Amino acid sequence: MADNVLERVRTELKDSLTDSVIKQLLDDLKDEKVLGDEEVESILQQNPLRADRVRFLIDSVKKKGPKACHILLEKLQKRDKNVYDKLQLDKLLTQSSPRAVGSSQGTAAARPEAQPTDKDEYPMKSKPRGFCVIINNEQFTNTEKTRSGSKKDADALKEVFEFLGFTVKMHTDLSAEEMKELMLRYSKQQHNGDCFVCCVLSHGNSKGVLGCDGNLCPTEDIFTPFDGKNCSTLVGKPKVFFIQACRGLNKQEKVLVFSDEGHTSHTGKYSIPKASDFLIARSTVDGYLSYRSSKGSWFIQSLCKHIRESSVRGDDILTILSRVNDEVSRIEGRVKDEKTEEFCDAKATPICSFTLRKKLIFRKP
Repeated sequence: MADNVLERVRTELKDSLTDSVIKQLLDDLKDEKVLGDEEVESILQQNPLRADRVRFLIDSVKKKGPKACHILLEKLQKRDKNVYDKLQLDKLLTQSSPRAVGSSQGTAAARPEAQPTDKDEYPMKSKPRGFCVIINNEQFTNTEKTRSGSKKDADALKEVFEFLGFTVKMHTDLSAEEMKELMLRYSKQQHNGDCFVCCVLSHGNSKGVLGCDGNLCPTEDIFTPFDGKNCSTLVGKPKVFFIQACRGLNKQEKVLVFSDEGHTSHTGKYSIPKASDFLIARSTVDGYLSYRSSKGSWFIQSLCKHIRESSVRGDDILTILSRVNDEVSRIEGRVKDEKTEEFCDAKATPICSFTLRKKLIFRKP
């Protein structure tokens, strides 16, 4: 099927297609009624990087089905035959045809593709979807620690989760003790929604995040109140934490990347561990700095953009976070070393850990 072929050559297309070919393909797909005017504009306007345009283009077309994917590959042959031939797309399309699958006598044996079921995906239908708690620590007792631009992150998170149907609760400049108390208070509430989201924007280190008083709030005091033992109304529901904070003082070094051309079903009652259904996404790996400017942080701004875009496509959160990791990892920055006063390269790699048991998709209401 053309959609399988398109997915198979995704990376090669991302590396090979030029901006001019991308625009030609978008015009073709608009003429063929595969994509609408708004979808084309979204691909061009919201994705300044060429690789992101290709990625978004492929995802948008795949969502339309195998026929739309076949049209895209057909137009690619016309617009860039060198790429089409280099990827041996004629051969791949022939191999993926249902006629090629069968017995030695050549009989076709097309197999229906597995479709996701309600058991594969967390419910995301309640109105409202649940709470989205945002803690934005911007002004600190030590005025040198002011986190300029953090309000841009808080506003972006508020906008996207309200768009997704969550009840957003904003809390600003909390001490470490106030953060702990706030987490306990929310854990004791009745959670009738399908999901709980918490976003923490602050300074931090490898052990936790800082309150505006400069004291540490350990990470276990943020996550533990919501586990299955402490918060019964969130049992079996996804609990999502986005943390924008440094986790150390080390700076990540950059390396060059070169492209290479050449389950069990359950019925009735069953138990799950109390730590199930968590997802924790952080702006950087342990021990390292993360970065923010007057326009907001690299991680949160990328996260909000991709969550909003993917709510239309129906991508799951792990797919979204992979795109965020890719985008943030490619950003080049310069930062002044506090000790030497010299400017050096700034790079960051977000990271996530999870105990999710199903796909988590933030669907627009």
